[in-house]
Amino acid sequence: MTSDARRQALHAWAAARHDLTPEAVRMSAVADDASFRRYFRLHLEELDPATPARILMDAPPEKEDSHGFVAIARQWRDAGLPLPEVFAFDESLGFLELEDLGDIPLMTALTSTEHADHYYGEAIGLLEQLHQLPPGNLPAYDDTRLSAELELFPEWCLGQLLDMPHDRRYAAWGKLRDQLLAAASAQPVVSVHRDFHAQNLFLHQSASQHQPRLWIIDFQDAVSGPENYDLISLLRDRHWRWPEPAMARWIEQARLAALPRYAAAGLPAPSPLEYRQSVERMGVQRNLKILGIFARLTLRDAKPRYLTLMPRFLGHLREGLAFCPELISFTHWLDEVLTPALSLRLAEECEARDLRLANGERPEINLDDYDELAALADRAARLQRNAAAADTAKSAAASGESKRSAANADNQPGSH
Repeated sequence: MTSDARRQALHAWAAARHDLTPEAVRMSAVADDASFRRYFRLHLEELDPATPARILMDAPPEKEDSHGFVAIARQWRDAGLPLPEVFAFDESLGFLELEDLGDIPLMTALTSTEHADHYYGEAIGLLEQLHQLPPGNLPAYDDTRLSAELELFPEWCLGQLLDMPHDRRYAAWGKLRDQLLAAASAQPVVSVHRDFHAQNLFLHQSASQHQPRLWIIDFQDAVSGPENYDLISLLRDRHWRWPEPAMARWIEQARLAALPRYAAAGLPAPSPLEYRQSVERMGVQRNLKILGIFARLTLRDAKPRYLTLMPRFLGHLREGLAFCPELISFTHWLDEVLTPALSLRLAEECEARDLRLANGERPEINLDDYDELAALADRAARLQRNAAAADTAKSAAASGESKRSAANADNQPGSH
């Protein structure tokens, strides 16, 4: 069925559900996304102001499996998470009718760090609720799956988009992959949304709420996996690059909330630095995957607008690497090889495709765009030195105490 034919069939299906004809009720496009799903609004409110509009999802069943979406929506709603209600699901057609949460994604409300403090605090609270839910039958986000995602970077970004010769690619890729997988597996396993960011959080006020609160959408790809994957998805998304003090504050809020989970899993409680490094290592995995996915969306799926987002995620990757001293050789390769190559290629692609950002400028990677990275790296190094000094002092104190105990024992009557 063609795209236009599916739209007409969806309109007829939704109208019939409300005993209407397609001519009697208007349907308008809302959005599509990086998948094959499309979204529309059924304007029931135009016929009766007391009847709210509905959101319609078109998910072709041969390309999208919507069973997970429906199951998660019902399970997580029953557990108290704010998700849209699923009113109808036609399995054979791939049509869904959902609660309409309005038109205010969180990204439109993040106009300052102060606003972000409020809403990110609420979002991190939602994550804590989510992470307390048993993963149940969610697919495992394990080494096999994380590794397959990482391989999208050399395959699509380096190979297909940049056509980079193998002798120019990062030589220790296998070691880097193993380091990132080990960091992910060291975290508690929780229910993971897997696309938790400001475009998938909506400000909505239900009949039982006194003010707009955050609601969660686009949760169909949820998995059972590393607990800080969703956190870094929220903090390093396509729209924002937050000041370091704000990043440190939000990550510390998440760490404090996560400590009981580490204890329950029998894992040592991470220090602020250890937790920050764990979060940023997870971000390295995610941002490498995203660079590969955006290259694939452009070249395979004919969605070149994703090229305009690649500089943002390259910047996120570089910032996160400042907290990963064990990845310093990869950081040098990124600065010296990948960034210039990707900058040149994006310039060529955007010229050929006439791509521009919302302000009319062409997207580009500014090699001097990360002036604060030196200060950020210095801060990370200072935190590491302080942590090492504290460990040394602790070891010295323990050793001194041991020697004093031994001396006291020797001085006890009858010890000779």
